[in-house]
Amino acid sequence: MNNELIEQYRELAKENPDDDLSQFALGQALINADRPAEAVPVLRHVTRINPKYTKAYILLGRALEADGDEEGAIEAWQLGYHASNKQGTLMNAQEAKQLLEARNAPLTSEVVELLGLDDDEAAESEEDANREPDEDEVRCIRSGRIGKRMRFDPFDDQIGAFIMERVSQESWEGWMEMSIKVINELRLDLGDHNHQALYEQHMRDYLKLPDSLFESDSDSDSDQS
Repeated sequence: MNNELIEQYRELAKENPDDDLSQFALGQALINADRPAEAVPVLRHVTRINPKYTKAYILLGRALEADGDEEGAIEAWQLGYHASNKQGTLMNAQEAKQLLEARNAPLTSEVVELLGLDDDEAAESEEDANREPDEDEVRCIRSGRIGKRMRFDPFDDQIGAFIMERVSQESWEGWMEMSIKVINELRLDLGDHNHQALYEQHMRDYLKLPDSLFESDSDSDSDQS
């Protein structure tokens, strides 16, 4: 039955070589049939014709790992993690992050940076790249660019003070938009401690806040428990 279904998907993929859905369906069927080596080139094709198809990166990583290519799998999940965050497909971002963390792999790589998945904005001008920020500006830790200084401290604590000094207004507004997607897509109840922690982790990842900034908070939580 699996072989028959695969051949149907294969015919459909041949008739529609640039249709990401047809190609993805074939790749998924091949993985389900325990044929990862055949699934790999199909799923790579999906990510080439539609780099925004974030689930394809997740599946590609699984196929590569099953085929014995652990480095390739990690790279696929890193690309998937960043593409998912960018597209706001947060369930896929969470899945990619869990896969990477389970293998003690970093969330980023040189490949991700070279492909520029983190940022579609035009490159910073040479003048801005070589000057110090003015009083009403900061060099943003997230973007690496000079941007407007925050107009207010969002938390009124050491984390808020750090954000005021190191995160631009533009990046903060970007997080405000993304935070709505985080709450809605992950169905978070911010009155729940675990949900609040997950929300904060997304904020940390999005703004590229250093882990050391949160160590005192985690220590105090441990003391209370």
